Amino acid sequence: MPKYFIITFFLLASSLLIAQNNDVAKLTAALLAETPLEENLQELCDDIGGRVTGSKANEQSVEWALKQFEKAGVKAWKQAFDMPSLWLEKSTTATISGDIEFTPLVVSKFYSPAQSYKGKLLDAGTGTAEDFEKLGAAAKDAFVLVETDLCLDIGGLFTEYTNASKTEDFARKAGVKGIIFMASRPNGLLYRFVTKKVFDNKIPQLVMAREDAKRCLRSIRENKSLIIDATIDAEVGGKFTSHNVIAEIKGSEKPDEVIIIGSHLDSWALGTGANDNGCNVSMMIDIARQMQKLGIQPKRTIRFALWNGEEQGYFGSWAYTVKHAKELDKHKMAMSVDIGSGSIFGFFTNGREALFPILDELLKPVEAFGPYTHVDATIIGTDNFDFMLEGVPNLVANHRAGKFGGYGRNYHAASDTYDKVDLKSLKINSAIIAAVTLGYANSSDENINLIRHTKADIDALIKKQQLEFSMRMFNVWEPWSTGKRGRK
Repeated sequence: MPKYFIITFFLLASSLLIAQNNDVAKLTAALLAETPLEENLQELCDDIGGRVTGSKANEQSVEWALKQFEKAGVKAWKQAFDMPSLWLEKSTTATISGDIEFTPLVVSKFYSPAQSYKGKLLDAGTGTAEDFEKLGAAAKDAFVLVETDLCLDIGGLFTEYTNASKTEDFARKAGVKGIIFMASRPNGLLYRFVTKKVFDNKIPQLVMAREDAKRCLRSIRENKSLIIDATIDAEVGGKFTSHNVIAEIKGSEKPDEVIIIGSHLDSWALGTGANDNGCNVSMMIDIARQMQKLGIQPKRTIRFALWNGEEQGYFGSWAYTVKHAKELDKHKMAMSVDIGSGSIFGFFTNGREALFPILDELLKPVEAFGPYTHVDATIIGTDNFDFMLEGVPNLVANHRAGKFGGYGRNYHAASDTYDKVDLKSLKINSAIIAAVTLGYANSSDENINLIRHTKADIDALIKKQQLEFSMRMFNVWEPWSTGKRGRK
């Protein structure tokens, strides 16, 4: 980090210490000063790289994270859990033939069946019900090419997820051989999503470089006939064991009460998992490191979780809630930090509007980095989810888009690399998260003892916030509705 940033942080940290001579002030000051945060992040991204659950790189990242906690003197361990199935892309290739011939850039979505395919390529418009009605019987056993809008921000991501989910349903009903999605990012940038069916997906789904997809659509719309040949080469296997990395600093007064904060260690492999979510993994390690270095012992236990299997459906955090089911009454707050390195300006409270005034109080030591605005919306797509299903109060940090093209444009993409991380904001974010976490751990019972939601409360929340569609989109509705997942 440039030296003038460090000087600025040091001056701000010093003023915080003068204003508030307490553990929160000491911790935030230490985090704003020079720490190994950036060095850790660069090692994770550049030396280990993309960390798909089940890959060698992912296993290396588990051992790396464990070592970082141990070097800091923080108690840490690996927590094993089962992943349903292995899928690691080796390569995906395609050629276009017919009235024009060229080789487009493509990548396969997670768990697309690994084999070779050939079929006619048809224009499916934007993939709506009306578009498939126009195609009629021609869609059966053909590949359909779906046009997308440019993704410029996080809102665009949710729009893309929503539209793709609906398109999958229409395409399956039409009996297509495969789906080709136009990339929503420009300049040949490719990225990966899970399919709606995830491990039950039976049809190939590819993302094609935006410029190549537009070329195909222009040709089809000029009544030219196109054929696509595609080959997906992937390592596919059955159930396997993965690991979360858990660390903790034991509480001094109420050690059985737990504040858990986490970020996911896994990533996709097109980039190096920098903003999603290596930056916040490094943050978790740095907060634990500085607490230990300063000898800070919170009243309640703070547990730092580096989750695995998040990208495929939050399997690591789900497994944690199952393993610790009898202790969840004592989990007073669960926080997920998973929206990159842009500046934090508040929190999603996931059906807990009563958290607003508590958060405002806890954020006072870092009010210079505000103002903060909280949103009582429910986040489905990260590791707070299973804590919500278990009725535990939970938070997700809300970030601005950040620099270098923004979080949305680089999300799951080949461009999600170390150089896209906003290092200045990441340092400030670490102070914000630390203030809230340590503040919670030391809070009065009046603030901390929010009632754990019952099954009826959770059902009501899902209905009130109309979450069924989003839960189906992320393939988590069925395990909840059948009682496999969440509070009984």
